[in-house]
Amino acid sequence: MSDDILWIKSRMPGVVKDGSSLVSTGLISCLQNDHAIDLLCLRLTAREEAQAAEPSCPFRTVFVADTDNAGGIARRIGCRVSYTLRSELTSTPRSVFYESGHRARAVLERVLAERRYRRIIAEYYTVAPLLEGLESQTSLVLHDADHLSIDLEARQELSLPRRAWLNHRATQMRAFVERVGPRFDSVLTLTPFDRQAYEALGVERIQSLDVPLPDLPAQLPPLEGESIAFVGSVDYTPNRDALAWFLANVFPAVLQRYPAARVQVFGGGNRGSLRSPNVDFLGRIPQGEFARALGTAALGIAPVRLGTGVKVKVLDMMWHGLPVVCTSPASRGTPAEHGAALIADTPATFAEAVCELLGSRARRLELQGAAQKLLFERHASPAARACVARKLLGWADASVHPLTPVGARSLCGSPS
Repeated sequence: MSDDILWIKSRMPGVVKDGSSLVSTGLISCLQNDHAIDLLCLRLTAREEAQAAEPSCPFRTVFVADTDNAGGIARRIGCRVSYTLRSELTSTPRSVFYESGHRARAVLERVLAERRYRRIIAEYYTVAPLLEGLESQTSLVLHDADHLSIDLEARQELSLPRRAWLNHRATQMRAFVERVGPRFDSVLTLTPFDRQAYEALGVERIQSLDVPLPDLPAQLPPLEGESIAFVGSVDYTPNRDALAWFLANVFPAVLQRYPAARVQVFGGGNRGSLRSPNVDFLGRIPQGEFARALGTAALGIAPVRLGTGVKVKVLDMMWHGLPVVCTSPASRGTPAEHGAALIADTPATFAEAVCELLGSRARRLELQGAAQKLLFERHASPAARACVARKLLGWADASVHPLTPVGARSLCGSPS
């Protein structure tokens, strides 16, 4: 019986250094020592192709299925128009058509005709049509609850036409998830909040998991000074909104009490209107220098108001030893939910929490220790990683049958 796994994701994990990729890398690490894992991705850059050939690559084989719109500007425009019309006619998010096209189906059919897998693990609901007939043998990992994320964005949108468009998109996503979500044998989310959001849409066979992390660092930062770290690209809307809100509504009150305090922004993007005294935009820090640079901060902040899913920036700052002040949305799926951070949702309470930590190194060290303890227990220990592996392998017992075609769909075709 094969113990192999087929992983499906639009991009190759580990190359694009965003939160989604870091989550994927952590999930894969829980399985790669005991299973051969093949990757089916929708596109592969030259850089990703080079990484796929390196010995450190966690995948045995990388299969590439270009999206149907690949191949020139006329084709891209034609596909965009076609997908937009189909989206409106079928109440299906347009992104679904990009990621479940004919080319992807053809490659998947060829792979399944040649190999047998214990389990398919797919990321994002957009690949659901691609897996029609295979839902009972697939674990579907949902990084966030997109319909709620768009709801939050719509509520803060000042433009009435754009707000209406956002509400329409959220309605489409709800309708699509209600149709396809209940078909899957196992659906996994990264926070209990997201799990409850999908349960409300009729998805019953669903669990939440804690994002796996690497072994914790042996040396932690001293947490001295009055530097405040913010991690994330400001080109990403939730990050930009978070930093703008903090600089406009929170930081002035902090500066009144601690005039030497500085915000250090770790991440690229166009700073544009993000202007404030005592703010340093450090850009993208090379991986080899990131830990040392972040370790000069006294604390980290995550004033995130938009989005769902786990905020990897919170896990990242805690893993590197920083005490964190965050909002309730940013706390989900992290030790912050369990008392290892200060949580504040208004300008006044957020400023007070930041000042509390700036005023007490003992309190900073206390939160550092609490976060490290919970990170190990829930995210980095062998027991935590084994729990994630079991969930990824499905709700059934360990003797899952190798994948075979289900229903009327044929998986014996070859790529066109």
